[in-house]
Amino acid sequence: MKAATLQEQVSFVVHLQFKPEHTVLGRRLVMDIVRTMSREPEFINTWVNEMQDEPDTLVLYETWACSRDDFIARHLSKPYRLAYEAQLPALLSGERQIVFLTPLAGFPSRGT
Repeated sequence: MKAATLQEQVSFVVHLQFKPEHTVLGRRLVMDIVRTMSREPEFINTWVNEMQDEPDTLVLYETWACSRDDFIARHLSKPYRLAYEAQLPALLSGERQIVFLTPLAGFPSRGT
């Protein structure tokens, strides 16, 4: 697949605040789903982060080579996501938050 231009990409931030008793399981499920979705042709990257002041909260930053509508319609309903999506509400202490972004510019590292 050719590299997507910024206009052909969607980025978003996902906040997952797990109940303390479900943080370990939640992290494992997130890492498993990210490893699987990283094989999708439209996948560009995902950064999984822990909030420093709230260790039960993971924040994911994702970039995909598709539109927001395409991501929602095609990727959230993939068969490998169904079990994850079904388990997630019971593991979270609140609603999953997804903030969609429109990429304007990129400044990648030049290495070293």
